[in-house]
Amino acid sequence: MITFTIKAEWDEEARVWYVADSNVPGLSTEAPTAEALLEKLKVMLPELLELNDGHEYACVPFELIAHRSAQANHCH
Repeated sequence: MITFTIKAEWDEEARVWYVADSNVPGLSTEAPTAEALLEKLKVMLPELLELNDGHEYACVPFELIAHRSAQANHCH
């Protein structure tokens, strides 16, 4: 079985984590924390994959890669 890869990034202005890239067709979502995004994906992925190909998925392995850039205090 394929392991799906979801790359998430932080949107500082909107203050949410969002799906920036994935190998799941049509996946687009956001959440206020990386943990909330992870929980949301656990529900969404099987549903979205079923809509995409008509098969029911009991188990969908995936990897969430979260990326966030920041600066330490006193940067010039």
